[in-house]
Amino acid sequence: MIILYRLYFYKIKSMGAQMVKKANTSQTIKAIIAKECGMPIKQVTNSTLFMANKDLPYFVCVDALYTLEHRCNIKLPESDYEQYNTVGDLAHYIVKHQKSQSK
Repeated sequence: MIILYRLYFYKIKSMGAQMVKKANTSQTIKAIIAKECGMPIKQVTNSTLFMANKDLPYFVCVDALYTLEHRCNIKLPESDYEQYNTVGDLAHYIVKHQKSQSK
């Protein structure tokens, strides 16, 4: 019984750590995008347009992506840039690929 409790507690604890890591990654992404694109961080949400934003020059978006690659230790292939329509799309892509690279 004690072993089952410890396994259950460990699973809950590790799930919580994953949720915190995902939240931290999302906040980091939003902060980098805000800084690189010259936007107030409060305006950067998951639904904020990124690559699909016609007001942001392409090179500004690419510069933000290079900064994210360096900070998040991940490679973002140029062929995938069109997938990052919103900040949420980009955050989801990075979290998903960080998990696959850590395995």
